[in-house]
Amino acid sequence: METNANNLMLTRTPGGGYVNQSWTSLRTSGNAPYDTEHGHFSPKVKQQQGFTLIELMAVIVVLIVMLTVAVPGYQSLILNNRSLGESYSLHAALSNARSEAMTRRAPVVVCPTNNGVTCDTTLPNWFSGYMSFVDTNDDFAPDPNDPDEEIIQYVLGVDAMLAFDNASNVVRFDPRGYALSSQGTFTLCDRRGANKARALILNPVGSVRGALDTDGDDIVNDDGGVNIGC
Repeated sequence: METNANNLMLTRTPGGGYVNQSWTSLRTSGNAPYDTEHGHFSPKVKQQQGFTLIELMAVIVVLIVMLTVAVPGYQSLILNNRSLGESYSLHAALSNARSEAMTRRAPVVVCPTNNGVTCDTTLPNWFSGYMSFVDTNDDFAPDPNDPDEEIIQYVLGVDAMLAFDNASNVVRFDPRGYALSSQGTFTLCDRRGANKARALILNPVGSVRGALDTDGDDIVNDDGGVNIGC
């Protein structure tokens, strides 16, 4: 491209000739915007547009609706997993205590505790924690001076209400693994109430199983077929 004295731009054609076009016509053609400040043509820049206020408000409303629907479901999922985890932990502790009683050929006790050292059978709820230990002298208390009365396991705190309906409020496995005087139902409840509760049933021979909803009312039943309560 060349310019002459009349402020024309000469554009060479493929045939060897020239086409004259004024700066003014180029500026107004829209093909090459003219930068008057710097005295040259600038690349054409496409204008970017943002969200309008109405569009932004619509997005916020959609997000609020999604959160309203998703958050309760997520909280329920967390509570379900927490309750299931506590149930598995208790099942494992009872099964392990029974196994230890048969292996050691000595009584093993599982009881509520708030310190991991002594039983506290006066606790109406086991949520403070529970422990298992070898009880060779059948006094339902671990003896720190007796090396045979070893504390097997201590579970610190339960993230739910955990109650045992046996009047003794303690489980004792004899050397055969039986729980002849300790059968009963453990109930795990959270703030959602009985229809979301879980329960474990300990039978006289010492085996543990999860409670079922035998009457179809969405509440699990104890060993006698009665709905558990929270």
